[in-house]
Amino acid sequence: MHLYLLRHAEDRVGKHDPHNKFLTDHGRDQARAAALWLAGRYPTNLRTSTVPRARQTADIVAHHTGLAAREDPRLNEIIWASSEGELLPSPREDRRYPPPPGAESWHAFMTRVATCMSELCHQATEDQRIVLVTHSGFFDAVNELLCGGTGRVELLVAHGGITHWQYRPGDTGGAWLLHQHNVAFAPTPLNDGASATAAELTA
Repeated sequence: MHLYLLRHAEDRVGKHDPHNKFLTDHGRDQARAAALWLAGRYPTNLRTSTVPRARQTADIVAHHTGLAAREDPRLNEIIWASSEGELLPSPREDRRYPPPPGAESWHAFMTRVATCMSELCHQATEDQRIVLVTHSGFFDAVNELLCGGTGRVELLVAHGGITHWQYRPGDTGGAWLLHQHNVAFAPTPLNDGASATAAELTA
């Protein structure tokens, strides 16, 4: 099974709800560039966070791959917002203190990420190529889950950036192989309805 984690494209804060973000024009171009790259990998499944900025990114990927985007709330970002609107201490995943009301602990977040990954592994076949449209925190959690360790490691992931993992159970080199991290693109805006091309910047 090949697993492509795609971070949502560039977003802006919604007018009426500061937590409800939507893609910018540049973000839509980023999503289109990533979608074209992914289409060349012939993905078989597409799942997305339920958060609007991720769902909008996934809809663009769906358009270019011919896949239907299936929502999975386990792909959502860690919930780190107080129900009372108070400013929260940094870092958001501080394990030494319990989260305030309305927020999610790092342990709870890791549990839902692990549940998602476990399900994918349980159902994995060699020819699967799955795209997960998600958030930066999910990349960190997957890295911690697959690489072990209890220290806080933050991964740099660009908006529209892609990390490619391969699950290969029973392989002597290890069950998981990291092919690429933070593959990013220079988006080409659409002109008169013409198709954009993706220029790969990093691999």
